[in-house]
Amino acid sequence: MNCVNSVTDIHTPFLNSLIGVFFGWLLITLIFNRPLSTGTKRFYYFGVPVFALGFLLIIPLGVGLIVLFSWIIYLLYRVLPVLIRKDETIHKNLIPFSVNALALSVSFILIFVTTTQANSTPGLIKSLGHVSPFYPGTVHSVMSRLIQRGPEVVDPLSKTLEQTLDREYISPFLPTRIAYCLSEIGSPQAEAVLKQVVAEEIDLSDNENTKWEAAVCCLYADCTGPRAVPVLQELLENSDEKQQFIPLCALVRTGDFNAIETVLEHVDDLQKQLQQPFTNRGFAAMIRLTLQALAEGQSPEDLKASPIYHRMLLGLRPDHQTQTGIVWNQQWDAELDIAALQDHWSHILKQKSIVEQQDAQGNPVYIIAGDTPPVEARKPVLEND
Repeated sequence: MNCVNSVTDIHTPFLNSLIGVFFGWLLITLIFNRPLSTGTKRFYYFGVPVFALGFLLIIPLGVGLIVLFSWIIYLLYRVLPVLIRKDETIHKNLIPFSVNALALSVSFILIFVTTTQANSTPGLIKSLGHVSPFYPGTVHSVMSRLIQRGPEVVDPLSKTLEQTLDREYISPFLPTRIAYCLSEIGSPQAEAVLKQVVAEEIDLSDNENTKWEAAVCCLYADCTGPRAVPVLQELLENSDEKQQFIPLCALVRTGDFNAIETVLEHVDDLQKQLQQPFTNRGFAAMIRLTLQALAEGQSPEDLKASPIYHRMLLGLRPDHQTQTGIVWNQQWDAELDIAALQDHWSHILKQKSIVEQQDAQGNPVYIIAGDTPPVEARKPVLEND
């Protein structure tokens, strides 16, 4: 039921309120109708089965929208002919006419008001925390609408993020999705909010569950690039040994060569951590995808393209292949040649610009442009190459 409601609340935000009006109308109808029985028996014989059937059909199976629109058409059928003919029917059936007219008016008001509220910035931000990560399409739809509104939503997003982080229990969904929106907006104000969260709100000095912290660090790196290195380096120095993989994975995504060197110096520690029993599947996949990006990446964009958020069940970035052909594998476990990788990334990252071309077979080739002669970017570097 929660999964169904999480979707219907986004696409039809008026559904739950309209269901309440529908059952209220049904109850009043039962009171004033005269079926086979009367009084209390009327409700027991007729009302209880109808209410039970309504809850079984409308909420779990998600067919409430069809039922409610059919009901609205029925109300129009009962109300409009009376108004058009202008005969004595309205006086003879004043109570049922009033009930139907009131239900119809309230229904249209609810549809208009709740839809307007849901499409507002506060409404979209509120929706972010309620959608299950198993519906990434819905998550992306809501986030895309916020991102399209640009810097104007940074302030309400930052206030909601601050309120969320002040709670005793922090669900990983809402802060991560807000951080994703801020990262995609990329304005100086958004960057400042992410920097403050990473520098002041994230504490990796113990071995507690840190799902949202891991994603926010990586999103900060995606947004700011090399400017995130000092903050992440400091976070690395203050991290518990079991939590160091978080700033290390984020450092890779900055695209800074010095940060890459720091991560390559810790590759042995990362590979050892994969063999430890305390590393859960989500974090193990995060480490493996990061190492795969280092080994198979051919451009700076490859370093931050690994779909670690999707593996962490946050409903973000479900892509599984990059433009340069990397097919991400959450079980990737090849051995790395550290020296060769340092040389590989130095050719790619130490120059000011990279121009993409294609070889005779149509495969992408990255040519480093600058004062030095062109150097073709290396292929993936593994220990057994």
